[in-house]
Amino acid sequence: MSKVSSRNYPLWIGMVLTGFFVLIAIIGSRLAPQDPLEVFNELIRVGDTVYAPSRLPVPPLTLDQFLLGTDNAGRDLYSRLLWAIRPTLLLCFIIASLRIILGTVLGLTGGWFGGPVTRVIDLLTDVSLAVPILLFALALISFIGNRELSTFMLALVATGWANTAVFVKNSTLVIKQSPYIEGARAVGVRPFGILRGYVLPQLWPALPALIAFELAAALLVIAELGFLGMFIGDAFIRMAEDPSSGGVIPVGLTSGFPELGQMLSDFWSKMLLTPWEVAFIGVIIFLNIFAFNMLGEGLRRQMDVTRPRRRWRRRYSN
Repeated sequence: MSKVSSRNYPLWIGMVLTGFFVLIAIIGSRLAPQDPLEVFNELIRVGDTVYAPSRLPVPPLTLDQFLLGTDNAGRDLYSRLLWAIRPTLLLCFIIASLRIILGTVLGLTGGWFGGPVTRVIDLLTDVSLAVPILLFALALISFIGNRELSTFMLALVATGWANTAVFVKNSTLVIKQSPYIEGARAVGVRPFGILRGYVLPQLWPALPALIAFELAAALLVIAELGFLGMFIGDAFIRMAEDPSSGGVIPVGLTSGFPELGQMLSDFWSKMLLTPWEVAFIGVIIFLNIFAFNMLGEGLRRQMDVTRPRRRWRRRYSN
C-alpha cells in the first residue's frame, strides 16, 4: 500500500467541511448583513435597469447590498442562507440521534434475546427496510396534516433506524460468543448488566461513523421533502404585477423563516425566476451531505482495526 493511500483523507476533508458548516451554524446569524425576513420593495437603479427586488429579483453580484442577489420574494439570499444552516443542522442532528438511539436499543434487544422478541424486531426491521423513507414521510405528514417539528421527526425517525439496528444486532451476535461474555454469565452478571458493561462499550467506536452517515441521510430526505413542497412551517403565495392587466397574480410559493429544505420548495418556479437561488442552495446541501459522508467514511476507516497504519508499518518495516 502506498504512502498516500494509507492516509485518511476522507476524515480530514469531512472534519474541515463539517467544522466549517458548524461554525456557520453558530455565528451565521451574526454575519448576515440583512434581516432574512425583510422584503425589499424600494426601487434600485443600476445603469439603465431599475430593480424592485420584490417584483424583479436582483441577480448575484449586481448590487453591493445583495452579494448573492435576492430570492423570489425580494429578500437577501446571502442572509437567508447564513440563517438557514443552523435550523437545518439542528433538525438533522436530532433526527440522526433518535435514529441511532432507537436502532441501538432494538439491535441490542434483537441480538441478545431470542424467541418472540427477536422475531418481532426482525419483522419490524424488514418492514422498515422495505418501505422507502421518502414515500413514508410524505404519506405520514400528509395524513397528520400539520407541518410541525414533531411531525417531521416522527416521519423521518419511524423508518430510518433499521440500518443501525441491523448493524448493532449483527455485532451483538458476534460479541455474544466471546469468552468474556461466558465468564460474565458464569459469575452471575445479569443480561442487562452484560449489555451495558460488556457489549455496548464494544459498539461505541462505530457509533460516531453511524451518526455521520445518518446526518447525511437525514439531510438528503429533508431536501427531497422540501423539493416536493413539504417543509416545517407555513408557506405563502408570492404575488406580482401582471403586465397585461395591471393587477396582481400569483407567481410562486415561498416560505418564511429560512431552512435549507424549505428553500428548495417551488423549485421549477424559482428555476425560471431566480435560478441562482436554487443553485446556491443546491451547492450548500451537496457540500453538507458530502461533508457528512466523508466524515463517516473517515471515522469508519479510523476505527477499522484491519486497516494498516502507516506509523506501524514504518516502525516494523526494517
